[in-house]
Amino acid sequence: MKRKLVSILTAAVMALSMAACGGSAASTQNTSSSAAVGGSAQTTAAAGSKDLVIGCAVDIVTLDPGRAYELYAGTVINACYDTLFRFEQGSSEPVNDLASSYEFSEDGLTCTISLVQNAKFASGNPVTSKDVAFSLMRLKNLQDNPAFIMDSVDSIETPDDYTAVFHLNQKDASLIAKLTYISTSILDSTALADKGATDGADAATADTATSAMDEASYGSGPYIMTKYSADEEIDLARNENYWGDTVPAADSYVIQVMDDANTQLMSLTQGDIDIAVNLNNDTIDQLDGNDAVTVNNQSTMCMVFLYMNMNSEHGPISDPKVQEAIRLAVDFDGLRSMAGEGATTPLSFIQSGFDSCIGERTTARDVEKAKELLKEAGYGDGLSIDFPCCTLSAEGIPLTDIAQKLASDLAEIGITLNISTVDWAGGYADDYRNGKIGFSVMYWSPDYQDPVSQLAFMPGESVGLRAGWTADMNPELVALTESAKTETDVTARNELLKTLQEDTSETGPFLTLFQCPKHLGYRSDLDHVNFSDSYRIDLREITIG
Repeated sequence: MKRKLVSILTAAVMALSMAACGGSAASTQNTSSSAAVGGSAQTTAAAGSKDLVIGCAVDIVTLDPGRAYELYAGTVINACYDTLFRFEQGSSEPVNDLASSYEFSEDGLTCTISLVQNAKFASGNPVTSKDVAFSLMRLKNLQDNPAFIMDSVDSIETPDDYTAVFHLNQKDASLIAKLTYISTSILDSTALADKGATDGADAATADTATSAMDEASYGSGPYIMTKYSADEEIDLARNENYWGDTVPAADSYVIQVMDDANTQLMSLTQGDIDIAVNLNNDTIDQLDGNDAVTVNNQSTMCMVFLYMNMNSEHGPISDPKVQEAIRLAVDFDGLRSMAGEGATTPLSFIQSGFDSCIGERTTARDVEKAKELLKEAGYGDGLSIDFPCCTLSAEGIPLTDIAQKLASDLAEIGITLNISTVDWAGGYADDYRNGKIGFSVMYWSPDYQDPVSQLAFMPGESVGLRAGWTADMNPELVALTESAKTETDVTARNELLKTLQEDTSETGPFLTLFQCPKHLGYRSDLDHVNFSDSYRIDLREITIG
């Protein structure tokens, strides 16, 4: 086995661009180096083949960019669609994609973006400012999970075909970083005109184009989607109308749904797949001595967290003393060991790697104090708590395994977890997003590579509300959050973010358990197979030897 090691992210790599008000790359560079519906891509792998097969634990619900909010949707959408800006491997700030330049007004409330003038969609239609305005206002007005990305944008003016003027309702220090996110992908509005797509104020109820985008892609990226079967595979073929200067190496990709790391390992070693995306700490050791396979170990911004609903309707888990007892009972060392080499535990809601992170958790476990707190809360004889657990995995680590570890830890202080397993698309996603789950474990990666993305965990924000944490529960935190969103001075913003972390490291509904490492396995004639926090795997960058 060839092994490539990529170190934990440094603050320097994650430095924010003051000029662009942007974010930063989330994984370090590997130092080695349509709408048309077609048939299925080739599904066999062979050395030298330009048709590549990937084994992946897929969490996709939809491939409509305006609605997609799952991690691995980014792999497909990034391959099929372009955004105004993007993160490339090793870049510390956004680079131009469909945009050629941008400029903020002196008051920070207008951003004028100029577009490249040679881009075209897979259909052959030119990419214009009309498509930009349509795509982004549709995203905003759909009011689906990723709509918050456009909260600061009131309107988009299109004075000519290649200029888009963004009118903001407040300064947005993260606007350019947000415009790298997959949900801001630019859609072929002409091709979607008869598919039920609308960018109007009534889009939430009037738009019916999602089914069309789950059958084909309507972007300007280097690939088109030719098949989407949520539980089986997703096929991509080369976009023959691709406008970019750099054409990716693979002619096609087949993403086969493989939830289990052992299945991916076996398929990789047998040559049935070319890339295994979700290997874990145990499976990579079994590749020792296999020169046909390379393993790439990288750090990620994906964090696994425990959430304890603040809504009293969920019973004891909303009690601050019970929450404090749980914090003291969790065996963080054991969880990091389960995650594997490279796992860390950020103290609060901002990951290691962002220079605004206040550090890692070092406090010792204290079972006896935890028992005392439970007694003070009125549960000296212990308590039983329901714990619905999603069947997904966090970068190869099953959430169900984490739940069992937590059950063992909490049993020592008298808390019994009643674990039940629920599929993501079978009810967990909706219950989680609607705040109906009292106590569970989930994972999260930044929506865009800027620490402001993590403010979703604050009271009244999207993830905070999933844990019953409403704005009226802590107006002071809400005020600090709003200040951090609009502060354009990087130093001042980092101070606000650090204060928010300090105020939430030992209280509130969230407890970060660990930050995941990433273990990729792939055949050794491939290169630039790197983890990307933005796209999970950037299919545009892979090369074939």
